Amino acid sequence: MSYEIVFEILLLLFGYFCGSIPVAYLIGKFGHGIDIRDYGSGNMGTANVLRTLGKKAGLTTLVLDMVKGSVAVLCARFYLWFGGYDIFGTNDSLGFPATLDEGFFLALVAFMAVLGHSLPVWLKFKGGKSAAVGAGAILAVNPIAWIIIMVIWFVLLKTTKLMSLSNLSVTLISIPLYWYFGGNLWFNNQSLWALIVSVAMAVFIYWRHRANIKRLLTGTERKMGQKVDVEEEKKETAEAS
Repeated sequence: MSYEIVFEILLLLFGYFCGSIPVAYLIGKFGHGIDIRDYGSGNMGTANVLRTLGKKAGLTTLVLDMVKGSVAVLCARFYLWFGGYDIFGTNDSLGFPATLDEGFFLALVAFMAVLGHSLPVWLKFKGGKSAAVGAGAILAVNPIAWIIIMVIWFVLLKTTKLMSLSNLSVTLISIPLYWYFGGNLWFNNQSLWALIVSVAMAVFIYWRHRANIKRLLTGTERKMGQKVDVEEEKKETAEAS
């Protein structure tokens, strides 16, 4: 076995642990003295932090969650450029028939960051829904792809006031972007493996949003600007315990 595959496995683990940093939990705990999981929707994501703790905390959560995904995939991209990627152990000398190209590796590291955010080891595998981490990951895949999804996300959010709908929409749009941009080149990679992994990643993100999807279908999804009364929920939590 080549030594390169050891580095590739380590980068996958790095992607998971980057993603698993519980930004929303840390902001709530150390910045405001609350466990964000006990308020609002209980989700450790931008929307719940925004409603519960305000714009500054929400924006900080969004940016840092995107940074988690971006750092993980950027490290993978540097490795592809300078580290001698061996097609994830599938070269001819090892007897593997498949060719897991560079797009596969980038998309897989992105998926590991998404998994880390949703299933963080530090919080008993109960985390967020990973849309922001996925957006950060695609920034490192290609900044143009990131600009495309962020413009669409912002326009949808501005017009519908539904963050979950905006997140789910750009998750679908990211699939062809991984196919086209995911790889060693900046453009026109057309990686079938990146496409396959990005579909799996999108399915996972949709599964994490299953409650939101149900509320969207029934017209009961909470819109942006509907704030959570933290003091009232603190009182209710204390009375219930």
